[in-house]
Amino acid sequence: MTRFVALLSLATLAAVAVGCADNVGQDDPENGSGEGVDYDEDNPNAPLDGKSDAPHYQIPSDLPQLVSPEIIVSLDGLTVHLFDRATGYEEVYPAGVGVKNARGISITPTGHFTSGADSSDSWWYAPRRTVPDYFGGFPFLRTTAKNSDGANTYALHGPITATLQRGYVSHGCVRMRGNDVVRVFWMVKGHPSTPITIQKEVELDAAGKKVDVGTHPALWKVGDAIHFGASVGPRP
Repeated sequence: MTRFVALLSLATLAAVAVGCADNVGQDDPENGSGEGVDYDEDNPNAPLDGKSDAPHYQIPSDLPQLVSPEIIVSLDGLTVHLFDRATGYEEVYPAGVGVKNARGISITPTGHFTSGADSSDSWWYAPRRTVPDYFGGFPFLRTTAKNSDGANTYALHGPITATLQRGYVSHGCVRMRGNDVVRVFWMVKGHPSTPITIQKEVELDAAGKKVDVGTHPALWKVGDAIHFGASVGPRP
């Protein structure tokens, strides 16, 4: 696994990445149609990292070695849940998801998706994205979710704004705090086609309890069918 040179101190990263607001109160530089990152559909072969002088981040040295990671994103719960039933590892992170449409439903697509099939492909797994510059040099973890034109324009990425706005704020992607997406990216990168489910409903763990930031969800046993929300149903 290629390691980036660490030029940005952890203290600086924390200042950029930490923070979570339930209400939209910051200038948001992202523009688009509401179907993920329009730039990616318009520039499918463009480099995602075009600023060598932009700050780099420190790749965490304490990341666990996962065996079969999975991710569940809850739009109603505003959470990203990364877990590995084989090792028992799990962590729940706050999220900013797609704005709500006229029907009051987030525009982030729901369904059973995966990360890219080739972890060496930097279009699917961009360790550092600076194009457009509002991505801030944080990782960009693309999913197989498609927009109405069939393009893979949805991803898990950094906060866009100075601190994460936990709420319905994005153009369809899933925003995370900078240090959170760094950790998730590097734990998943070595596992091509990691399952990523995005459901409308609040996620419930194996004990039927709400999954939320600060909780320690009970994991489903290896081989058991996870009870996903009705918006996605069983995983195919």
